[in-house]
Amino acid sequence: MFLKSEKYTIMEKYIKIIQGIVPEIKEKDIKLPFNVIRIDSIDLVTIRVEFEREIGEVIPDSKWMCFESLFDMIDYCNNQENVSFSNSDDVIKNKILKEITIDMPQMAIQALSENWLFKELGNLHWQMLCDGLNTKSFELKDELNNRLYATFVRISINSTVPLNQFNENETLKIEGEINRFGNSMYFSNIILKSRESIINANLMTSFSIRNESDNTKLVKSQPNSAKNSIEEFSMNPKFGNEYRLIKKNELDEIKIGNVTFKIHDNFIFETTYTINPYYDLNGVGLLYFASYPIISDVCEANYFNALDNNHDRWELTYYTLSRDILYYANCNINDEILYKLNSFSFIENNTVQINSSLYRRSDNSLMARIFTIKRKQS
Repeated sequence: MFLKSEKYTIMEKYIKIIQGIVPEIKEKDIKLPFNVIRIDSIDLVTIRVEFEREIGEVIPDSKWMCFESLFDMIDYCNNQENVSFSNSDDVIKNKILKEITIDMPQMAIQALSENWLFKELGNLHWQMLCDGLNTKSFELKDELNNRLYATFVRISINSTVPLNQFNENETLKIEGEINRFGNSMYFSNIILKSRESIINANLMTSFSIRNESDNTKLVKSQPNSAKNSIEEFSMNPKFGNEYRLIKKNELDEIKIGNVTFKIHDNFIFETTYTINPYYDLNGVGLLYFASYPIISDVCEANYFNALDNNHDRWELTYYTLSRDILYYANCNINDEILYKLNSFSFIENNTVQINSSLYRRSDNSLMARIFTIKRKQS
């Protein structure tokens, strides 16, 4: 416990760290339970990283899972010896290089398949992550021996041309690398190049423990690995910090290139989507992260195809140019998904920006915010 003479010095130091991440936290909040101060899970992960750096060691999951307040965290850290911090062996740049030929499995509706693209990007991210941890995916566990799953938190793709301009038999040269912030958050940048076009993708994941019977109750954790050769960021990168601020409603707009999207919950159209287990769920029964944009597209097309002035199928007219997805929740096989079209606007160069969101119908929980730019087929 704290000695009286040093209590305020230590408290002030850690409160300063906390307030650098969550400015609204006051000293009076330190002893309140997490559920009372409603601190966000990403904020807690960020605080954990900074506290671990301060004490010079990783906080064990067996301790972390028992903390009920920020005071518990500070008290623990105060009793640890400060040493030079490094929890990685031979830190190296974790990169991947490969080539893929665009054949029919990589295509859909006369374009590069976005579903395939997301799955491929996710697989590359996962491969680099496991290589950096020197483990196989099914062997990835936390300190308490719980099986861990990489949970996609945010994915953005930005292409120089709409996806229908990638052609059959073209070769894509792929280059990617991965970094981390602490042991919980991993960020990859993957670039796919054809002869004339480029797709730039950014992916962010955390780790979750899955409740075997309920996909709505995913608990964040981190891998217990003796080796982590993935290079660490000195601070939470903009890509991750934007996600954190948007989730907390502290950021009211987001930019894709030079296009600004206002973030709001108003909507002009909503419809219900029924999950197709054979297509939408992954190998462990979670809603596949790659299904989110497709579910959005299916529901979006229902709206635009029903417009009186729309004579051509929307799916064959407008193709994805850029997309940014912020993931918040998963669902169960029996859940229905509520799609909301928040807003859209036709802008220059035969382009449309679309702001949409997905909700779990059973409890109206926000599952994702999806920001999309599409261009009309020329």
